[in-house]
Amino acid sequence: MTKPKLNQLEMLVAVADHGSFGGAAAALDCTQSRISHGIGELEAALGFRVLQRSRTGCKPTEAGQRVLAAARQILQLAATLPSLGASDAALAGRLRLACFRSISTHVLPPVLAALAQEQPGIRIDIDDSFEERDALVQALRSGGADVAIAQLPVGAGLVTRPYVADDYVLVAPASLALPAPISWQQVDALPYLQLDCAGARDIAARCRAAGWTAQPDRTLATDSAIAALIGRGLGYSFLPRLAVHPLPDGVQIQPLPVAARRQFVIAALPGVARQPACAMLMRYLGLARLQTDSAAYRAGLLAE
Repeated sequence: MTKPKLNQLEMLVAVADHGSFGGAAAALDCTQSRISHGIGELEAALGFRVLQRSRTGCKPTEAGQRVLAAARQILQLAATLPSLGASDAALAGRLRLACFRSISTHVLPPVLAALAQEQPGIRIDIDDSFEERDALVQALRSGGADVAIAQLPVGAGLVTRPYVADDYVLVAPASLALPAPISWQQVDALPYLQLDCAGARDIAARCRAAGWTAQPDRTLATDSAIAALIGRGLGYSFLPRLAVHPLPDGVQIQPLPVAARRQFVIAALPGVARQPACAMLMRYLGLARLQTDSAAYRAGLLAE
């Protein structure tokens, strides 16, 4: 029986992440026919289809979803193998990690603590000043960061590993009665406050497609400023769950009437990701034991 190969699993993950053979080919810097051939060989080795093809792209079959989850774990483990033979000296260095403030505050502390204890030669500088998802990717491409906790989509040419996710929620004054199920009409009387970033604008567009009609009363650059205004009864907004933890005084959160998730990945340029210290950092970031030890996980802020 022919066994699946690592490069075939890598192709499957790339197709799932980018939604098409063409997108996967661009991400892996190869031809579309090579992706098609590799997926065909994988399906032949497994004995069942892992992707459902259509004119608009590809998505995993039900069995493919299970294979995809296992493939991500296998590739993540394989990426750490080169670092196992590295000397302690090779694992000494300073790395720059870029992320949103909510990630550095609520998710990263257990990772940094474990690295300090178990890999003391690796020092991490964190830049959590980012507000835009595209700026995180640009920091990697420009050399301003070695690793980023980036928000999907990230584009081609990066090594990515799945990370945590949170949901966008309706953030409103605590004094506003919002009986379930939430409807758009319940917030019609309040001004809408728009967070000025691509992710939040995408969520607003999705809500409009689901029948919400409000236009921004004002636009602000930070989620903390929006939450402060909401606490004063000056409007409502759609914000990521991690960004409004802990809840400020006078603020409540409720599920949005539409599903709206913010998915993160661990990302780096391929050449940087192969460096032993960087591979070790990416490995620690992906450890489930450290994610479940985070304040975000314990507070139930991370999406399943």
